[in-house]
Amino acid sequence: MYTTTRRIVGGTFMVCDDCGDAISMNKVCENPIQSATDMLKHMAVHNASRAFAPVVGLVSHPEMGTDFYSEPED
Repeated sequence: MYTTTRRIVGGTFMVCDDCGDAISMNKVCENPIQSATDMLKHMAVHNASRAFAPVVGLVSHPEMGTDFYSEPED
């Protein structure tokens, strides 16, 4: 998703919550259809990367006092 951010120096940007990619609101106003297409493509890339990413991550077990990496089940 995108968040609107206004900078002190000037300018308002739509910033991607996942990667920090920014699109200027001036660009959005000048070319709304192209900007909307670019934003949808950008979000589709994030969704696709999540869909095909393996489920591996740091798992914490406080009762055991250890952290280890889990392996995806086949």
